[in-house]
Amino acid sequence: MRESVRSALRNQCAYLLWLFNTIMKTLSKIILPFLLLVFQHISYAESYSQGEALTIDETIPETVNLEFSDASDLSPKIGEFKILSSILMSNLSGERWATVTMKNLSSGQRILDKEHVVAIFANGEKRNPSQAEYRFSGQEEITMIINFGKSKFPILRVRVSK
Repeated sequence: MRESVRSALRNQCAYLLWLFNTIMKTLSKIILPFLLLVFQHISYAESYSQGEALTIDETIPETVNLEFSDASDLSPKIGEFKILSSILMSNLSGERWATVTMKNLSSGQRILDKEHVVAIFANGEKRNPSQAEYRFSGQEEITMIINFGKSKFPILRVRVSK
């Protein structure tokens, strides 16, 4: 009789151990990814405050004519570049950015610097980017992210001259 009791206890212990392991495996599949997601969110939240995150601004059609009177009359330096597309962005801190795809129209290598690019703001101000220097091969297209500093007015358009 003692042997049968011991055997029953062993079976129950083995079953309880199996049940515990099964529950832990199931919970680890749920809890571990959840904890990783929480930690990732916390670290992202610490890296960027809500005011620093960029949002895409509404674009103005190229058919809209923008001719502001500007005392500085800043124009882009003449080059062999063409803007293929641009996405204008800003954040609550007033930073103004543009994601611009440009093409080198020349068959040779060219360097685009910040004087080649001008942003036109809603108050008529024209401004070169803070920094920009890209080396293009002949006929190469490059997408770049360009910072135009802070302004309470949005960027309406980004221009280059051919």
